[in-house]
Amino acid sequence: MKKATAITSFLALIFASFGCVAADETPSLSYDKNAQVIKSSDGATSIKFEERDEGNSSYYFDYFGGLPSVVHDSDSLNSYSVYSIIDPGKRETDIKCIYVDFKSGSNGVASKEGRCGLDLKGTEHLTLSGNEGDDIANNVIGKNNSINTSHLINGEVKYLPIMMFQSKAQYVYKLYETSKDLSDGSYKIISCGNNGNSCEVYSNSTWVIFNDAAGDCATFEDIKKVDGNSVIVKASPDEASDDIKKFLPFNIKSPKAYLRSSSGKKLKSYLIQGDKVTLLTIDNDICLIRYINAKNKSLDGTVSCGDLNLYN
Repeated sequence: MKKATAITSFLALIFASFGCVAADETPSLSYDKNAQVIKSSDGATSIKFEERDEGNSSYYFDYFGGLPSVVHDSDSLNSYSVYSIIDPGKRETDIKCIYVDFKSGSNGVASKEGRCGLDLKGTEHLTLSGNEGDDIANNVIGKNNSINTSHLINGEVKYLPIMMFQSKAQYVYKLYETSKDLSDGSYKIISCGNNGNSCEVYSNSTWVIFNDAAGDCATFEDIKKVDGNSVIVKASPDEASDDIKKFLPFNIKSPKAYLRSSSGKKLKSYLIQGDKVTLLTIDNDICLIRYINAKNKSLDGTVSCGDLNLYN
Protein backbone atom coordinates (compact mmCIF):
# COMPACT_ATOMS: atom_id res chain seq x y z
CA MET A 1 0.00 0.00 0.00
CA LYS A 2 1.14 3.56 -0.63
CA LYS A 3 1.58 5.97 2.24
CA ALA A 4 -1.26 8.37 2.96
CA THR A 5 -0.66 11.86 1.56
CA ALA A 6 0.62 14.14 4.34
CA ILE A 7 -0.79 17.63 4.66
CA THR A 8 0.87 20.57 6.35
CA SER A 9 -1.96 21.42 8.70
CA PHE A 10 -4.39 19.29 10.65
CA LEU A 11 -8.05 19.81 9.80
CA ALA A 12 -10.11 19.18 12.90
CA LEU A 13 -12.69 16.98 11.29
CA ILE A 14 -13.95 14.55 13.93
CA PHE A 15 -16.09 11.61 12.88
CA ALA A 16 -19.83 12.17 12.57
CA SER A 17 -20.51 10.10 15.67
CA PHE A 18 -18.32 12.41 17.76
CA GLY A 19 -19.39 15.77 16.32
CA CYS A 20 -17.29 18.49 14.68
CA VAL A 21 -14.77 20.80 16.34
CA ALA A 22 -13.47 24.08 15.01
CA ALA A 23 -9.85 23.92 13.81
CA ASP A 24 -8.62 26.59 16.22
CA GLU A 25 -10.08 24.73 19.23
CA THR A 26 -8.07 21.53 18.73
CA PRO A 27 -4.26 21.36 18.72
CA SER A 28 -2.64 19.79 15.65
CA LEU A 29 -0.22 16.89 15.89
CA SER A 30 3.08 16.45 14.03
CA TYR A 31 6.07 14.12 14.22
CA ASP A 32 9.57 15.09 15.35
CA LYS A 33 11.88 12.50 13.72
CA ASN A 34 14.92 13.50 15.75
CA ALA A 35 13.18 13.26 19.11
CA GLN A 36 10.96 10.36 17.95
CA VAL A 37 7.83 11.92 19.43
CA ILE A 38 4.41 13.00 18.18
CA LYS A 39 3.86 16.55 19.48
CA SER A 40 0.85 18.81 19.73
CA SER A 41 1.06 22.38 18.46
CA ASP A 42 0.25 23.77 21.91
CA GLY A 43 3.08 21.78 23.52
CA ALA A 44 0.73 19.97 25.90
CA THR A 45 1.18 16.49 24.38
CA SER A 46 4.34 14.53 23.57
CA ILE A 47 3.76 10.89 22.56
CA LYS A 48 6.72 8.57 22.23
CA PHE A 49 6.74 6.80 18.86
CA GLU A 50 9.59 5.35 16.79
CA GLU A 51 9.17 5.30 13.01
CA ARG A 52 10.77 2.14 11.65
CA ASP A 53 11.12 -0.07 8.57
CA GLU A 54 11.19 -3.82 9.15
CA GLY A 55 11.40 -5.07 5.58
CA ASN A 56 7.84 -6.13 4.67
CA SER A 57 6.40 -3.88 7.38
CA SER A 58 6.85 -0.19 8.09
CA TYR A 59 5.51 2.04 10.85
CA TYR A 60 5.31 5.80 10.51
CA PHE A 61 3.33 8.92 11.44
CA ASP A 62 1.12 10.42 8.74
CA TYR A 63 -2.34 11.88 8.14
CA PHE A 64 -5.38 9.90 7.05
CA GLY A 65 -8.15 12.05 5.64
CA GLY A 66 -6.56 15.00 7.45
CA LEU A 67 -6.50 13.14 10.77
CA PRO A 68 -3.20 12.37 12.56
CA SER A 69 -2.46 8.66 12.57
CA VAL A 70 0.13 5.99 13.15
CA VAL A 71 0.32 3.86 9.99
CA HIS A 72 1.37 0.24 9.68
CA ASP A 73 2.01 -0.83 6.07
CA SER A 74 2.56 -4.49 5.21
CA ASP A 75 3.54 -5.88 1.80
CA SER A 76 3.74 -9.57 2.73
CA LEU A 77 1.30 -12.18 1.33
CA ASN A 78 -1.58 -9.98 2.47
CA SER A 79 -1.07 -6.36 1.45
CA TYR A 80 -2.62 -3.93 3.92
CA SER A 81 -2.38 -0.56 5.60
CA VAL A 82 -3.64 0.09 9.12
CA TYR A 83 -4.38 3.68 10.17
CA SER A 84 -4.68 4.23 13.93
CA ILE A 85 -6.27 7.65 14.36
CA ILE A 86 -4.95 9.63 17.33
CA ASP A 87 -7.41 11.84 19.20
CA PRO A 88 -5.63 15.24 19.33
CA GLY A 89 -7.99 16.55 21.99
CA LYS A 90 -6.70 14.18 24.68
CA ARG A 91 -3.59 14.71 26.81
CA GLU A 92 -3.18 10.93 27.01
CA THR A 93 -2.69 8.57 24.09
CA ASP A 94 -6.18 7.72 22.83
CA ILE A 95 -7.14 5.99 19.59
CA LYS A 96 -10.80 6.34 18.67
CA CYS A 97 -10.76 4.75 15.19
CA ILE A 98 -8.82 2.12 13.24
CA TYR A 99 -9.03 2.00 9.44
CA VAL A 100 -7.87 -1.12 7.55
CA ASP A 101 -7.22 -1.12 3.78
CA PHE A 102 -6.68 -4.76 2.82
CA LYS A 103 -6.15 -6.97 -0.27
CA SER A 104 -5.79 -10.72 0.19
CA GLY A 105 -2.85 -12.40 -1.52
CA SER A 106 -4.59 -15.78 -1.37
CA ASN A 107 -8.10 -15.17 -2.73
CA GLY A 108 -8.12 -11.59 -4.07
CA VAL A 109 -10.82 -10.28 -1.70
CA ALA A 110 -10.32 -6.62 -0.79
CA SER A 111 -11.84 -4.53 1.96
CA LYS A 112 -11.84 -1.01 3.35
CA GLU A 113 -13.17 -1.19 6.90
CA GLY A 114 -13.10 1.11 9.90
CA ARG A 115 -13.81 0.55 13.57
CA CYS A 116 -14.66 3.58 15.73
CA GLY A 117 -15.71 4.19 19.32
CA LEU A 118 -12.72 2.11 20.44
CA ASP A 119 -11.07 4.25 23.13
CA LEU A 120 -7.80 2.30 22.74
CA LYS A 121 -4.83 3.36 24.81
CA GLY A 122 -1.13 3.18 23.96
CA THR A 123 1.18 0.49 25.32
CA GLU A 124 1.90 2.76 28.27
CA HIS A 125 1.30 6.38 29.23
CA LEU A 126 1.92 8.62 26.17
CA THR A 127 3.62 5.85 24.15
CA LEU A 128 2.56 4.22 20.86
CA SER A 129 4.16 1.11 19.38
CA GLY A 130 2.39 1.24 16.00
CA ASN A 131 0.79 -2.18 16.59
CA GLU A 132 -2.35 -0.89 18.33
CA GLY A 133 -4.57 -1.59 15.30
CA ASP A 134 -3.12 -4.99 14.41
CA ASP A 135 -5.68 -7.10 16.29
CA ILE A 136 -8.49 -5.41 14.36
CA ALA A 137 -6.56 -5.73 11.09
CA ASN A 138 -5.89 -9.44 11.70
CA ASN A 139 -9.61 -9.99 12.34
CA VAL A 140 -10.48 -8.31 9.02
CA ILE A 141 -7.76 -10.29 7.21
CA GLY A 142 -8.74 -13.62 8.73
CA LYS A 143 -12.43 -13.26 7.91
CA ASN A 144 -11.73 -12.31 4.29
CA ASN A 145 -9.00 -14.92 3.75
CA SER A 146 -11.35 -17.73 4.80
CA ILE A 147 -13.59 -17.19 1.75
CA ASN A 148 -12.92 -19.66 -1.07
CA THR A 149 -13.34 -17.51 -4.19
CA SER A 150 -12.59 -20.43 -6.54
CA HIS A 151 -16.32 -21.23 -6.41
CA LEU A 152 -16.96 -17.97 -8.28
CA ILE A 153 -13.97 -18.40 -10.60
CA ASN A 154 -15.04 -21.96 -11.51
CA GLY A 155 -18.69 -21.02 -12.00
CA GLU A 156 -20.07 -23.04 -9.06
CA VAL A 157 -21.81 -19.84 -7.96
CA LYS A 158 -22.82 -17.06 -10.34
CA TYR A 159 -21.76 -14.20 -8.07
CA LEU A 160 -20.22 -13.73 -4.64
CA PRO A 161 -22.00 -11.78 -1.87
CA ILE A 162 -20.05 -11.35 1.39
CA MET A 163 -22.00 -10.31 4.46
CA MET A 164 -20.26 -7.56 6.45
CA PHE A 165 -22.80 -6.30 9.00
CA GLN A 166 -26.21 -7.15 10.42
CA SER A 167 -28.47 -5.41 12.94
CA LYS A 168 -32.20 -5.35 13.57
CA ALA A 169 -32.58 -2.46 11.14
CA GLN A 170 -29.82 -2.91 8.54
CA TYR A 171 -27.59 -5.36 6.74
CA VAL A 172 -24.51 -4.65 4.62
CA TYR A 173 -22.76 -6.90 2.14
CA LYS A 174 -19.94 -6.73 -0.37
CA LEU A 175 -20.71 -7.93 -3.89
CA TYR A 176 -18.49 -9.37 -6.61
CA GLU A 177 -20.78 -9.81 -9.61
CA THR A 178 -18.29 -11.75 -11.77
CA SER A 179 -14.93 -13.48 -11.47
CA LYS A 180 -13.47 -10.60 -13.52
CA ASP A 181 -14.60 -8.18 -10.82
CA LEU A 182 -12.62 -10.26 -8.35
CA SER A 183 -9.43 -10.14 -10.42
CA ASP A 184 -9.91 -6.42 -11.10
CA GLY A 185 -10.56 -5.60 -7.43
CA SER A 186 -13.95 -4.18 -8.39
CA TYR A 187 -16.83 -4.67 -5.98
CA LYS A 188 -19.94 -2.92 -4.68
CA ILE A 189 -21.05 -2.27 -1.11
CA ILE A 190 -24.79 -2.80 -0.63
CA SER A 191 -26.61 -1.45 2.43
CA CYS A 192 -30.24 -2.47 2.88
CA GLY A 193 -32.97 -1.91 5.43
CA ASN A 194 -34.32 -5.10 6.96
CA ASN A 195 -37.79 -3.89 6.06
CA GLY A 196 -36.89 -4.85 2.49
CA ASN A 197 -37.96 -1.52 1.04
CA SER A 198 -34.68 0.13 0.11
CA CYS A 199 -31.00 -0.46 -0.59
CA GLU A 200 -28.06 1.88 -1.19
CA VAL A 201 -25.09 1.06 -3.42
CA TYR A 202 -21.54 2.30 -2.80
CA SER A 203 -18.36 1.85 -4.82
CA ASN A 204 -15.18 0.08 -3.73
CA SER A 205 -13.62 3.44 -2.81
CA THR A 206 -16.04 3.66 0.13
CA TRP A 207 -15.02 2.79 3.68
CA VAL A 208 -17.52 0.78 5.74
CA ILE A 209 -17.40 1.98 9.36
CA PHE A 210 -18.61 0.04 12.39
CA ASN A 211 -19.00 2.00 15.62
CA ASP A 212 -18.34 -0.13 18.70
CA ALA A 213 -19.90 2.53 20.92
CA ALA A 214 -23.22 2.57 19.05
CA GLY A 215 -23.15 -0.92 17.58
CA ASP A 216 -26.52 -0.71 15.83
CA CYS A 217 -25.57 0.69 12.44
CA ALA A 218 -22.85 0.81 9.80
CA THR A 219 -21.91 4.11 8.17
CA PHE A 220 -20.02 4.95 5.00
CA GLU A 221 -17.14 7.35 4.41
CA ASP A 222 -15.05 8.62 1.50
CA ILE A 223 -11.72 10.45 1.41
CA LYS A 224 -12.12 13.70 -0.54
CA LYS A 225 -10.11 16.82 -1.31
CA VAL A 226 -11.64 19.99 0.15
CA ASP A 227 -9.82 23.27 -0.53
CA GLY A 228 -6.75 21.22 -1.42
CA ASN A 229 -6.80 19.25 1.83
CA SER A 230 -7.68 15.59 2.37
CA VAL A 231 -10.74 15.08 4.59
CA ILE A 232 -13.13 12.31 5.59
CA VAL A 233 -16.69 12.92 4.41
CA LYS A 234 -19.93 11.00 4.50
CA ALA A 235 -20.13 8.85 1.37
CA SER A 236 -22.91 9.44 -1.14
CA PRO A 237 -24.47 6.27 -2.53
CA ASP A 238 -24.69 5.61 -6.24
CA GLU A 239 -28.11 5.53 -7.79
CA ALA A 240 -29.69 2.22 -6.79
CA SER A 241 -30.40 -0.18 -9.62
CA ASP A 242 -33.03 -2.88 -9.97
CA ASP A 243 -30.15 -5.15 -10.97
CA ILE A 244 -29.19 -5.38 -7.29
CA LYS A 245 -32.24 -7.59 -6.78
CA LYS A 246 -30.46 -10.16 -8.97
CA PHE A 247 -27.52 -10.23 -6.56
CA LEU A 248 -29.10 -10.71 -3.14
CA PRO A 249 -27.13 -12.33 -0.29
CA PHE A 250 -27.12 -16.12 -0.11
CA ASN A 251 -29.61 -17.33 2.47
CA ILE A 252 -31.21 -20.33 4.14
CA LYS A 253 -34.09 -21.73 2.06
CA SER A 254 -35.13 -24.58 4.37
CA PRO A 255 -37.43 -23.94 7.36
CA LYS A 256 -34.50 -25.07 9.54
CA ALA A 257 -30.87 -25.63 8.57
CA TYR A 258 -29.14 -27.62 11.29
CA LEU A 259 -25.46 -26.97 11.86
CA ARG A 260 -23.22 -30.01 11.60
CA SER A 261 -20.05 -31.14 13.35
CA SER A 262 -16.78 -31.68 11.48
CA SER A 263 -17.78 -35.37 11.11
CA GLY A 264 -21.14 -34.39 9.58
CA LYS A 265 -23.27 -35.13 12.63
CA LYS A 266 -26.36 -32.94 12.96
CA LEU A 267 -26.19 -30.57 15.95
CA LYS A 268 -29.04 -29.01 17.94
CA SER A 269 -28.23 -25.49 16.71
CA TYR A 270 -29.86 -24.32 13.49
CA LEU A 271 -30.52 -21.33 11.25
CA ILE A 272 -33.94 -20.51 9.91
CA GLN A 273 -35.37 -19.72 6.51
CA GLY A 274 -34.28 -16.30 5.28
CA ASP A 275 -31.13 -16.03 7.42
CA LYS A 276 -28.44 -14.40 5.30
CA VAL A 277 -25.03 -16.10 5.17
CA THR A 278 -21.63 -15.87 3.50
CA LEU A 279 -20.48 -18.98 1.65
CA LEU A 280 -16.93 -19.80 2.76
CA THR A 281 -16.35 -23.09 0.97
CA ILE A 282 -18.09 -26.14 -0.52
CA ASP A 283 -16.96 -29.72 0.19
CA ASN A 284 -19.20 -32.18 -1.64
CA ASP A 285 -22.68 -31.41 -0.25
CA ILE A 286 -21.41 -29.72 2.92
CA CYS A 287 -21.13 -25.92 2.93
CA LEU A 288 -19.05 -23.96 5.41
CA ILE A 289 -20.88 -20.70 6.01
CA ARG A 290 -20.60 -17.58 8.15
CA TYR A 291 -23.72 -16.17 9.81
CA ILE A 292 -23.89 -12.69 11.37
CA ASN A 293 -26.68 -12.22 13.88
CA ALA A 294 -28.69 -9.07 14.67
CA LYS A 295 -26.05 -8.00 17.21
CA ASN A 296 -23.35 -8.19 14.50
CA LYS A 297 -21.71 -11.26 16.06
CA SER A 298 -20.44 -13.82 13.55
CA LEU A 299 -20.55 -17.61 13.68
CA ASP A 300 -18.87 -20.05 11.28
CA GLY A 301 -20.44 -23.47 10.83
CA THR A 302 -21.35 -26.18 8.33
CA VAL A 303 -24.77 -26.94 6.89
CA SER A 304 -26.05 -29.12 4.10
CA CYS A 305 -25.64 -27.21 0.82
CA GLY A 306 -29.20 -28.26 0.01
CA ASP A 307 -30.36 -25.91 2.78
CA LEU A 308 -28.88 -22.90 0.99
CA ASN A 309 -30.26 -20.71 -1.77
CA LEU A 310 -27.13 -20.03 -3.82
CA TYR A 311 -29.19 -18.34 -6.58
CA ASN A 312 -28.11 -20.76 -9.25
